[in-house]
Amino acid sequence: MNSIVITGATSGIGFECASRMAQIAKNEQIVIPARNIKAGKEVIEKIKDKTGHKNLTSLELDLASLQSIRNFSESFAKEKSNAISILINNAGVQNIGETQFTTDGFEQTFGVNHLGAFALTMQLLPFMKDDAHIIFTSSETHDPALKTPIEPPIYTSTQELAFPKETSEKQNIVGQRRYSTSKLCNIMTTYELQERLKHTNIRVNAYDPGLTPGTGLARTYTPVMRFLWKNVFPVLTLFKSNIHTPAQAGKHLANLAYCEKYKDLKGIYFSDGKVVRTSVDSYNKDFQKDLWSGSLELTKTTFIE
Repeated sequence: MNSIVITGATSGIGFECASRMAQIAKNEQIVIPARNIKAGKEVIEKIKDKTGHKNLTSLELDLASLQSIRNFSESFAKEKSNAISILINNAGVQNIGETQFTTDGFEQTFGVNHLGAFALTMQLLPFMKDDAHIIFTSSETHDPALKTPIEPPIYTSTQELAFPKETSEKQNIVGQRRYSTSKLCNIMTTYELQERLKHTNIRVNAYDPGLTPGTGLARTYTPVMRFLWKNVFPVLTLFKSNIHTPAQAGKHLANLAYCEKYKDLKGIYFSDGKVVRTSVDSYNKDFQKDLWSGSLELTKTTFIE
């Protein structure tokens, strides 16, 4: 049986995506990775009750730990008949408080949002179907031209992003920039990986859920901002474009991943229901090459086409 792997599916957009996928992909196993396996199993039961889909499983995965990622990928090595048809790298964090680090010493936002997703993808490639689909959830915050409320990204180098120097800037400014930069990295990885897989039928795309109030992304915000994020911003989904509820964003993500109408899209960025161009920096080949080689080195992974 083929498997669909969706990270960040214990809540928010990922949960809604998994629920939608359970409705439309009846003949595939849906894998819900979770740091807390108990929480993962609870989510599985919710989705089963909601959709009637029987083939769901949860496996332990912490994207802030390279060892945990290796353990997760090894579970597919044991199931030789269980090929991966879709990998959705949806999990992400946004920390605008004091700098945090992963188990391996990487700055947390870059470590989880980019390096964790990168390492997972590299290690799962050998188990993917010939026509598999890989998606990275990104964000419009990657593009300074869109003038979002988040600090725009600054790409320096893989090493500097993984091991940042101390700065006198305000923590919330630094945290916002780290987030938008990690989302830029998701897009650059999409383009670089698709180029390296161009002689295969595997397709790699990036997805922008838009502003999605009500998700857990605001957990490090101030109390006032958390209140607005949960109770006030959702009203904007009724009036503004590219602002969605988690249910809407999750449904759009699942449809991009699975539906026939999108099956020919390769190496694109999908935002607000259409294919759009990304930021100037996202097409910078020097940035892409540095990110690719640096990420392979830091995660101790190998690209296997």
